[in-house]
Amino acid sequence: MSRKRVAIIGAGVCGLTSLKACLEEGLEPVCFERHDDIGGVWYYTDNVRPDQGSSVYNSLITNVSKESSCFSDFPYPRDYPAYMSCHLLHKYLHQYAETFGLGEYLRLNTKPSLCANDQYPRHVT
Repeated sequence: MSRKRVAIIGAGVCGLTSLKACLEEGLEPVCFERHDDIGGVWYYTDNVRPDQGSSVYNSLITNVSKESSCFSDFPYPRDYPAYMSCHLLHKYLHQYAETFGLGEYLRLNTKPSLCANDQYPRHVT
């Protein structure tokens, strides 16, 4: 019996946790991310990304403590401050993806396109 295929759109916080949950359930996921890195709104870049949603600004500091915002199965490193920069949060998301082996299921710089006859999203770059 083949595993069920799952498409996840976006490699932000929800996309990464969905990817991990799919793997835990024995599904065959792929996560499509239109940007060149994971993190969703937590991915800061100096490059302007018109028509691709918003992101954090360079000097942003979270207003939720690390104790209240970490993943239940992946606490923030002890040396992280209680309220961290967007850059540390982005680093945390990379650590999460690496720890749980999510990288091989990510398709960066890819915007999926669904058609009625497709069984799986086509890659549109």
